[in-house]
Amino acid sequence: MQPIRHPITRRSLGALAGAALARPALAQEPWPSRPISLVVTYAPGGSADVLARLIAPGMGKALGTTVVVENRAGGGGIVGSDYVARAAPDGHVIQIGAVSSHAIAKQLFGARLPYDPQRSFTPVSMILSQPNVLLIGNHVPARNAEEFVRWGKAQRPVLFGTAGVGSSNHLSGAMIGDAFGIRMEHVPYRSGGQALSDLMAGNVHGVVDNIVTAAPLVKDGRARAIGVTSAGRSGLLPDVPSFREAGAPDFDLVSWQALYGPAGIPAERTARLNVALREALADPTVRTRLTEAGAAISPGSPEELARFMEAEIPKWSRLVVLSGATPD
Repeated sequence: MQPIRHPITRRSLGALAGAALARPALAQEPWPSRPISLVVTYAPGGSADVLARLIAPGMGKALGTTVVVENRAGGGGIVGSDYVARAAPDGHVIQIGAVSSHAIAKQLFGARLPYDPQRSFTPVSMILSQPNVLLIGNHVPARNAEEFVRWGKAQRPVLFGTAGVGSSNHLSGAMIGDAFGIRMEHVPYRSGGQALSDLMAGNVHGVVDNIVTAAPLVKDGRARAIGVTSAGRSGLLPDVPSFREAGAPDFDLVSWQALYGPAGIPAERTARLNVALREALADPTVRTRLTEAGAAISPGSPEELARFMEAEIPKWSRLVVLSGATPD
């Protein structure tokens, strides 16, 4: 196969010059000039969809336009993310990106991923993070992390369930095993609810799930929480230690959601989107709803989000390799 060649002509040089002049002009155009599409890469009703519908009114008010939530589900967030990556970089299409689509996917899908999580997007701001938690069934003879580690090392393997392969829950379980020298064997389920049902039926030893789903089960005594994956404790389960406290000083894994647009959005528009998000998150009703769901609300600058991703992608990539996870 011959390489594709693009001869440079006067016409093509003229087109390139026009493109170079277009970006400054874009920055000077009135903006926003139409409603902004806030893309959610999952189906309606999920956590990302709820978050988007909470922040859209406040962002719209701050920007002087309507922010319309648009669900583009598929491929674990990849379909919608690819749509945003290919959108015009004029600030009228933005998305809520997640740890799955903007960190884990790079290693999990490799060359099959149709976008680059760092180069294909303009980072706007972190939004929030939530820890995962390791639950064990009441049939497991352990009541705290120390007892679980002792029992787990002798058990070989410890069966733990999550919803799907390559999720943050799956990879958190792999890190727990690596950090404490426990052979953790993953059992994938179609949903978190199925995994939890099997846990309470005694068919698996543990489940790694998000904190908001896990908390009611722990409070009702239907399961025991051994540790949370964040660096510190969660307000939803304040009596449950972090895995750092339990003896893994470098343990810090959280599921997170952040705001992005396609690469190339002018800096002035990115800054306005950042301010609008902060104003939306400052609303007392929004803050209450999110904190009740165990979220740590943590907006920051675009530069801070870019630096965060530089650290997150290698961390999750290592866990994809460690776990042996491959796409379904």
